[in-house]
Amino acid sequence: MPAFGSWAIRLVRRQRLALLSGALLWFGAMAAGAAVGVGEGSGVEMNPAQPGLTTWWHIFSANASVALLAFGGVITLGISTLLFTLVSGALTGFGLGKAYAVAGPSVMAAHVLPHAVIELPAVAVAIGAGITPLLALVRYLTGDRVQRPRVRDVLTDSTGLLVICLALLLVAATIETWVSTL
Repeated sequence: MPAFGSWAIRLVRRQRLALLSGALLWFGAMAAGAAVGVGEGSGVEMNPAQPGLTTWWHIFSANASVALLAFGGVITLGISTLLFTLVSGALTGFGLGKAYAVAGPSVMAAHVLPHAVIELPAVAVAIGAGITPLLALVRYLTGDRVQRPRVRDVLTDSTGLLVICLALLLVAATIETWVSTL
């Protein structure tokens, strides 16, 4: 496991601009959606799931699907990731704002916060993975890098960030299933 840890640290350092950009996009879109959603309490029901492997798989696969959609932007040099992030971030924030209006801060803290502190940054990592090719191209075109980025290296870094994201989502799904549902 130490090899994975040192590899992940080197990757995060190398792609810190992509990670920061992904987090700013994701959390900015979520904040905009939440600002609108807080005043909208209707349409949200409190229906806690029952802990179990089926619930865990449902949570993990849904979150992994979002991560894969964000990561899929590598095909379009990150452009589709940008659009996906703005829409999904705003909708996620809107839903959280609505839930907050219905449930209140104590329920949100007990049933959302335990897993959200891992899950939401994990999605930001997937967004960073999706925009890594775009940022490499922009850095090259603006003269930030002397050497032209190698496609293989950019795709390897993007895929590595996706691996980190999925590992975090495994942990978040476990917490959401056996902690947040109680």
